Amino acid sequence: MIARWRAARRRPRAAAVVTMITAGALVAAMFVPVWPALSIHPDGASAGHERITAGEQFGLSFVHSVDHLPVEDWYRVDGADIVQESTRLRQFGAGMGHIAGVGRGHDAGDWWEITGMERHIGELVVRVGSAGVDHQLHLGDRRIPLTRCWAGQRVTVSATRISTLRVLTSHLQPSACEP
Repeated sequence: MIARWRAARRRPRAAAVVTMITAGALVAAMFVPVWPALSIHPDGASAGHERITAGEQFGLSFVHSVDHLPVEDWYRVDGADIVQESTRLRQFGAGMGHIAGVGRGHDAGDWWEITGMERHIGELVVRVGSAGVDHQLHLGDRRIPLTRCWAGQRVTVSATRISTLRVLTSHLQPSACEP
Protein backbone atom coordinates (compact mmCIF):
# COMPACT_ATOMS: atom_id res chain seq x y z
CA MET A 1 0.00 0.00 0.00
CA ILE A 2 2.81 2.39 0.83
CA ALA A 3 4.48 1.51 -2.50
CA ARG A 4 1.30 2.48 -4.42
CA TRP A 5 1.04 5.71 -2.50
CA ARG A 6 4.69 6.61 -3.28
CA ALA A 7 4.23 5.74 -6.99
CA ALA A 8 1.12 7.94 -7.15
CA ARG A 9 3.09 10.80 -5.57
CA ARG A 10 5.88 10.45 -8.16
CA ARG A 11 3.59 10.65 -11.21
CA PRO A 12 2.68 14.34 -10.76
CA ARG A 13 6.32 15.18 -10.10
CA ALA A 14 7.38 13.32 -13.25
CA ALA A 15 4.75 15.17 -15.29
CA ALA A 16 5.92 18.49 -13.84
CA VAL A 17 9.54 17.67 -14.69
CA VAL A 18 8.61 16.73 -18.27
CA THR A 19 6.59 19.95 -18.60
CA MET A 20 9.48 22.04 -17.26
CA ILE A 21 11.98 20.37 -19.58
CA THR A 22 9.68 20.86 -22.57
CA ALA A 23 9.05 24.51 -21.70
CA GLY A 24 12.77 25.09 -21.19
CA ALA A 25 13.57 23.51 -24.56
CA LEU A 26 10.97 25.69 -26.30
CA VAL A 27 12.34 28.86 -24.69
CA ALA A 28 15.91 27.87 -25.60
CA ALA A 29 14.84 27.14 -29.18
CA MET A 30 13.64 30.75 -29.49
CA PHE A 31 17.29 31.86 -29.22
CA VAL A 32 18.81 29.41 -31.73
CA PRO A 33 19.71 31.16 -35.02
CA VAL A 34 17.94 29.08 -37.70
CA TRP A 35 16.30 31.57 -40.11
CA PRO A 36 18.34 32.82 -43.11
CA ALA A 37 18.98 36.56 -43.18
CA LEU A 38 21.31 39.21 -44.51
CA SER A 39 23.43 41.15 -42.05
CA ILE A 40 24.08 44.76 -43.07
CA HIS A 41 27.14 46.49 -41.59
CA PRO A 42 28.09 50.05 -42.59
CA ASP A 43 31.78 50.73 -41.77
CA GLY A 44 31.88 47.97 -39.16
CA ALA A 45 28.76 49.02 -37.21
CA SER A 46 25.68 46.82 -37.24
CA ALA A 47 22.70 48.27 -39.07
CA GLY A 48 20.59 45.20 -38.61
CA HIS A 49 19.34 42.09 -40.32
CA GLU A 50 16.94 41.54 -43.17
CA ARG A 51 15.13 38.21 -43.27
CA ILE A 52 15.22 36.29 -46.55
CA THR A 53 13.82 32.95 -47.55
CA ALA A 54 15.92 30.02 -48.71
CA GLY A 55 16.82 30.49 -52.37
CA GLU A 56 15.45 34.05 -52.52
CA GLN A 57 17.38 36.39 -54.78
CA PHE A 58 18.39 39.84 -53.66
CA GLY A 59 19.81 42.60 -55.78
CA LEU A 60 22.10 45.59 -55.74
CA SER A 61 21.30 48.36 -58.20
CA PHE A 62 23.25 51.52 -58.94
CA VAL A 63 24.02 54.01 -61.66
CA HIS A 64 27.52 53.52 -63.08
CA SER A 65 29.64 56.53 -62.11
CA VAL A 66 31.41 56.79 -65.50
CA ASP A 67 28.75 56.09 -68.14
CA HIS A 68 25.77 57.09 -65.91
CA LEU A 69 23.70 54.05 -66.92
CA PRO A 70 21.95 51.60 -64.56
CA VAL A 71 23.48 48.30 -63.42
CA GLU A 72 21.75 45.49 -61.50
CA ASP A 73 23.58 42.63 -59.80
CA TRP A 74 21.62 39.63 -58.46
CA TYR A 75 22.70 37.34 -55.67
CA ARG A 76 21.51 34.46 -53.49
CA VAL A 77 22.68 32.95 -50.22
CA ASP A 78 24.29 29.52 -50.31
CA GLY A 79 25.03 28.45 -46.73
CA ALA A 80 27.36 31.08 -45.33
CA ASP A 81 28.29 32.44 -48.78
CA ILE A 82 26.77 35.04 -51.04
CA VAL A 83 26.75 33.89 -54.66
CA GLN A 84 26.45 36.28 -57.59
CA GLU A 85 24.00 34.75 -60.07
CA SER A 86 23.68 37.46 -62.70
CA THR A 87 24.25 41.04 -63.73
CA ARG A 88 22.34 43.37 -66.04
CA LEU A 89 23.76 46.50 -67.61
CA ARG A 90 22.87 48.94 -70.37
CA GLN A 91 26.36 49.01 -71.86
CA PHE A 92 29.87 48.01 -70.91
CA GLY A 93 31.32 50.87 -68.90
CA ALA A 94 34.64 51.11 -67.12
CA GLY A 95 35.25 47.89 -65.18
CA MET A 96 32.10 46.27 -66.56
CA GLY A 97 31.61 43.40 -68.94
CA HIS A 98 31.65 39.69 -69.39
CA ILE A 99 34.57 37.77 -67.90
CA ALA A 100 35.45 34.79 -70.08
CA GLY A 101 34.29 31.53 -68.51
CA VAL A 102 31.97 33.21 -65.99
CA GLY A 103 28.32 32.82 -67.00
CA ARG A 104 26.66 33.41 -70.33
CA GLY A 105 26.14 36.86 -71.85
CA HIS A 106 23.12 37.63 -73.99
CA ASP A 107 21.08 40.51 -75.35
CA ALA A 108 17.93 41.24 -73.34
CA GLY A 109 16.31 44.14 -75.15
CA ASP A 110 17.71 47.39 -73.75
CA TRP A 111 19.92 45.40 -71.38
CA TRP A 112 22.92 43.10 -71.67
CA GLU A 113 22.58 40.22 -69.19
CA ILE A 114 25.16 37.81 -67.89
CA THR A 115 23.43 34.83 -66.25
CA GLY A 116 24.60 31.57 -64.72
CA MET A 117 27.60 33.22 -63.09
CA GLU A 118 27.63 31.13 -59.89
CA ARG A 119 30.38 33.37 -58.50
CA HIS A 120 30.93 32.66 -54.77
CA ILE A 121 31.99 35.97 -53.26
CA GLY A 122 31.57 35.22 -49.55
CA GLU A 123 30.27 38.62 -48.53
CA LEU A 124 29.25 41.64 -50.56
CA VAL A 125 31.31 44.76 -49.84
CA VAL A 126 30.08 48.01 -51.39
CA ARG A 127 31.64 51.48 -51.26
CA VAL A 128 28.33 53.34 -51.33
CA GLY A 129 28.25 56.16 -53.86
CA SER A 130 26.77 59.63 -53.83
CA ALA A 131 23.17 60.54 -54.69
CA GLY A 132 23.82 60.25 -58.44
CA VAL A 133 25.00 56.64 -58.02
CA ASP A 134 21.91 55.69 -55.99
CA HIS A 135 23.01 52.33 -54.52
CA GLN A 136 19.95 50.30 -53.47
CA LEU A 137 19.61 46.83 -52.00
CA HIS A 138 16.51 44.92 -53.22
CA LEU A 139 14.97 42.10 -51.18
CA GLY A 140 11.70 40.96 -52.74
CA ASP A 141 9.42 43.99 -52.54
CA ARG A 142 11.64 45.67 -49.93
CA ARG A 143 14.17 48.32 -50.86
CA ILE A 144 17.03 49.61 -48.73
CA PRO A 145 18.34 52.96 -50.02
CA LEU A 146 22.03 52.50 -49.19
CA THR A 147 23.05 55.85 -50.71
CA ARG A 148 20.53 57.83 -48.67
CA CYS A 149 21.72 56.21 -45.45
CA TRP A 150 25.44 55.54 -45.93
CA ALA A 151 26.82 57.54 -48.87
CA GLY A 152 30.62 57.46 -48.89
CA GLN A 153 30.79 54.56 -46.44
CA ARG A 154 31.75 50.94 -46.88
CA VAL A 155 28.77 48.63 -46.34
CA THR A 156 29.23 44.89 -45.91
CA VAL A 157 26.32 42.54 -46.60
CA SER A 158 26.83 38.99 -45.36
CA ALA A 159 24.80 35.82 -44.99
CA THR A 160 23.76 34.91 -41.46
CA ARG A 161 21.00 33.23 -39.53
CA ILE A 162 18.73 34.81 -36.94
CA SER A 163 16.67 33.38 -34.09
CA THR A 164 12.91 32.90 -33.99
CA LEU A 165 12.78 35.50 -31.23
CA ARG A 166 14.46 38.06 -33.51
CA VAL A 167 12.04 37.19 -36.33
CA LEU A 168 9.04 37.61 -34.00
CA THR A 169 10.30 40.92 -32.57
CA SER A 170 11.72 42.43 -35.76
CA HIS A 171 8.65 44.65 -36.17
CA LEU A 172 9.54 46.23 -32.80
CA GLN A 173 13.04 47.22 -33.97
CA PRO A 174 13.10 50.03 -36.52
CA SER A 175 15.40 49.43 -39.47
CA ALA A 176 18.60 51.45 -39.45
CA CYS A 177 17.77 52.61 -42.96
CA GLU A 178 14.09 53.12 -43.71
CA PRO A 179 13.08 53.48 -47.39
